[in-house]
Amino acid sequence: MTERHVVFLLADGGMEQLLTGFFEREKPHLRLGCGPFTHEVIVAPTKDPGVYQTARELLRPYELVETHAVVMLDAEWDGSPGATAIRDRIVKQLDGVWGRYEVIVLDPELEVWFWRDTPELGHALNIPEQRGGKRVRDLLPAKGPASWPPGQAKPTHPKSALEFLRRDRKVHADRSNAVFRRVGALSVKGCTDPAFQLLLSTLNTWFPPEYDA
Repeated sequence: MTERHVVFLLADGGMEQLLTGFFEREKPHLRLGCGPFTHEVIVAPTKDPGVYQTARELLRPYELVETHAVVMLDAEWDGSPGATAIRDRIVKQLDGVWGRYEVIVLDPELEVWFWRDTPELGHALNIPEQRGGKRVRDLLPAKGPASWPPGQAKPTHPKSALEFLRRDRKVHADRSNAVFRRVGALSVKGCTDPAFQLLLSTLNTWFPPEYDA
């Protein structure tokens, strides 16, 4: 049993790439505001619905040897019952089985952690126009789900905005999951998404920064 080790059960490869970006730099725990820990990633072959239905089964091989688990999945997918119902079901599966666990439901989807109004985002997306100083938000349409209205922290529908940049022939945003890895490596300061804040507070509770080495 490893007391400072976390098993992450993820719904897809984009989440895996994002966490890789978080953790690949030296002393990544300092970026997350907690003490040091190690981790292992499991990517569910059955995507979000499979994690929703069978989170405990997917984590079962680790039950007797690990104490910390984080389950991450999207709230929006075909047949989704909504973020609250998703979390409640998985909590019922893990309660009493895992000593310490948390269920992180990204509402609506992973892309909600993607957006920040900084020049670095354009570099992560490998957008040529951004290198000329144009903000990524200015490359999005003025209206519709892919728009980024003034005063709003993120586009109206984060996934639609990313898809727009990837489809637009003038923008040529990177279509690979590698963009999530590069975004994960950016600063996490200023991210106010509730699911992300829950992840940070959970890791801080499990591994307080005063135990940092």
